[in-house]
Amino acid sequence: MGSTQTQHEKETNMTLFKQIALILSILLITILTTVLNLNFQAANASVQDRLYEDAKNTAGSLSLSLGSANGDLSMMSTMINANFDSGTYSFISLYDVDDVLLYERKAENQEINVPEWFIDITNIEAPIASANVSAGWSQVGILNVQSDESYAYKALYSILKSLLISFGIIAIVGLVVLNLLLIAILKPLQEVQKQAEAVIRNEFIIQESIPYTKEFRDVVLGMNNMVAKVKAMFDKGNRELQHQKELEYIDQTTKLRNRKYLIDKLPEYLKVDAVSKGGINMMISLSGVIEANEILGHRKVDELFNEIADLFREQTEDFEDTIIARMNGTEFSIFLPNCESMHGLMLAETILTSSQFIIKKYELDTNETFISIGLYEYNHTESIGEVLSHSDNALAQAKFKEWNIHLAKAEDTVEVMGKDAWRTILLDVIKRNNFKFVSWSVVNAKTKKVIHNVLSLNIKVDEDTTYYFGQFMAPAYQVGLSDDIYKNILDMMFKTPDTRLENDTYSLRLPYEYLMQSGTYDRMKALFSIYALTLPFKLIIEIPDKFASQNSELVQDYKRLFERYQIEMGIFEFIGESKNYQYLQDLRPVYIKGEPSYFISQNEQSLSALRLITDSLDISLIATGVMNMDTLEQLEAKEIHIVQGRVTDMIGMT
Repeated sequence: MGSTQTQHEKETNMTLFKQIALILSILLITILTTVLNLNFQAANASVQDRLYEDAKNTAGSLSLSLGSANGDLSMMSTMINANFDSGTYSFISLYDVDDVLLYERKAENQEINVPEWFIDITNIEAPIASANVSAGWSQVGILNVQSDESYAYKALYSILKSLLISFGIIAIVGLVVLNLLLIAILKPLQEVQKQAEAVIRNEFIIQESIPYTKEFRDVVLGMNNMVAKVKAMFDKGNRELQHQKELEYIDQTTKLRNRKYLIDKLPEYLKVDAVSKGGINMMISLSGVIEANEILGHRKVDELFNEIADLFREQTEDFEDTIIARMNGTEFSIFLPNCESMHGLMLAETILTSSQFIIKKYELDTNETFISIGLYEYNHTESIGEVLSHSDNALAQAKFKEWNIHLAKAEDTVEVMGKDAWRTILLDVIKRNNFKFVSWSVVNAKTKKVIHNVLSLNIKVDEDTTYYFGQFMAPAYQVGLSDDIYKNILDMMFKTPDTRLENDTYSLRLPYEYLMQSGTYDRMKALFSIYALTLPFKLIIEIPDKFASQNSELVQDYKRLFERYQIEMGIFEFIGESKNYQYLQDLRPVYIKGEPSYFISQNEQSLSALRLITDSLDISLIATGVMNMDTLEQLEAKEIHIVQGRVTDMIGMT
């Protein structure tokens, strides 16, 4: 079964582009940070040197001015005040030769308008400059000058802000340029990545643009070669399976379906949850074919058969889901779901009358060449063998009737409840939401492991009464409540998920009629948008092959919806009747489920062609309804190992 990446895996996997971008970005930022730090340290040293130079120059020039005062302290203090007020100094002091303070002027403590952290990391200490004060040859004292540190802090902080802004702009521009360069350089790799992701999704994409870089070119050519081979394998399997199905399912003379097709198709209608509870299977036999061949020859008799086949098509075109099959050289079957016995008899009479005109047209004796029609009113709970056996008996009886028509009915089954009773029960169950999920396993008999679990439903009417899916679903279709039941199933699954289902994989089967129902897609889309991503288990939604093979826009909408919320798709009731299997490549289901009789009855060419398709798309083949070990052995002889049904209880699990 195909594996898909979870959202978590996608988020934690770092691409080569991100790795290179991260490394180069760190390198660029490290270089810029180092340069910024060196520039700031140089500015810091320069500012501190400037503090000393300013203090030294002031001390030198002021000492000369003070010497001209000839020791007059009043004049010297005036000079000191004038210099102090015109500059930025921490203090200016004058000591005599005995180191006694003559005069001092200090700056008031002012708050430095820079952040505290900046003061802590710079830690500026302004040096003190000294100069001798002399009057002639006589030394007056010593002058000390220290520049104001707050000025230095403000200047350095302003420099730091300018550096940060400049280097920030350089870093942003550098990262943008780096990103653009990496995108340009690694663009071929991105295309390779897209192609690889497509291969994981079983899509066949050939990269037309071949990169110039040798390493990338070799990878692209290798990927293209691999994809081309897998696509060729799929196309070969597609053509071969189409050809085999035409041989296996189509009568070459009349172009009607044949007996094998009817038998493979009947399980869709003969099951407990069938939409149709019954109908008519009409068996038609043409007598006098040997005599007609002697009179007309084989070619003319084939023309006769073709006209009769056209008659069947014309007369049944108003009946839905009709299957017309040529059972053997002289017998035909017209399978009519939901057809009542009265309409079946009217159709039989019309066919009988019209066929006589066709026979007379070929100038044949209608007493020797004629058709007989046996009608059997079947029930959906009967087996294929029972329906065909009773239909053959009805045909045998028709041959002895004057009008060559005979109707037989299935033995009356005891109805536990009528439609009204079922409607009352189901409406109450829907109202109270008394549904309960049950599941059974799908097992790989070869590896003895569970592949996934299939969900079904029971309804609990009261403490003592529980109905299984097969018991209540057919009546639900009859009373028109099937859509409401499936709405409740989906609501219950997504809004209030069963905690017993956590951390496992489960499949849910949705029928053709519900998927085609107007409004179903929109309801599912709204439901998924709120609840799907929080579903505590992995979900596979199964759709019937009858729906999937249409490959319509609606089918594609469902596919895109499922993919958006990591819900996988499976196909059931597969009998390979499509004219083209491209839809399997478009939909990429994780598995295909079919009846055991379908897989067992396939010849080696058909099964090999099917496997070419499924192997190239990583699709598993699963046989459903496998009831015993004998059937399992026949399936394993056909290399079908994954099974569903009662036989799973007989397989020893590892």
